[in-house]
Amino acid sequence: MTRDEALSVLGLSTGAGREEIAAAYRELAQMLHPDKYGDNKRLRERAEQQMRAINEARDVLLKGARSSARRPSAPQASSPASIAFEATARANAAETARLSVVAQLRTMRERRRSMLVMAGVAVVVAFVCLRMRFAGGFGATIGSIASMVAVWGVIDAVILSSQVDALQKRSRELLQTRDAARKIAEDAANL
Repeated sequence: MTRDEALSVLGLSTGAGREEIAAAYRELAQMLHPDKYGDNKRLRERAEQQMRAINEARDVLLKGARSSARRPSAPQASSPASIAFEATARANAAETARLSVVAQLRTMRERRRSMLVMAGVAVVVAFVCLRMRFAGGFGATIGSIASMVAVWGVIDAVILSSQVDALQKRSRELLQTRDAARKIAEDAANL
């Protein structure tokens, strides 16, 4: 992973220092942690992949980041500037996590649509083959296989629908987190 890719994964700009990298990593890790997806095995596996990417990005950036003695340090805790800094980091991490979830959501929707199309085609093939009974037992065999494919497509589409629902819910949560953090950062900056 290159430095630019690592910055993109963590949602950071080119001049990010150690504090910003650590804050972005911490926020993303909290938002995309596999435990957030409960018993949904597929979403949990995707979250684990994302955590590996986040961990790798952090490692790449922290090896190349300058020490905090050379960079301006984060503002002191509990000051308005510190609150604004942390809230901005949280908002950026929430937006990065949300974009990742939206990409997964798009993929799941495409897969669900493909499964429904496959099931529809299989129903038509099954109907035609079983109705016409062409070539003796061959038509019945093809019709039976098409029927099984149709059932499989519908079942997979239903499973994907539950994953789409979970990803939509997570995306809404991350959007609310981002907006709340931006509001806090804005309020703190105005103090």
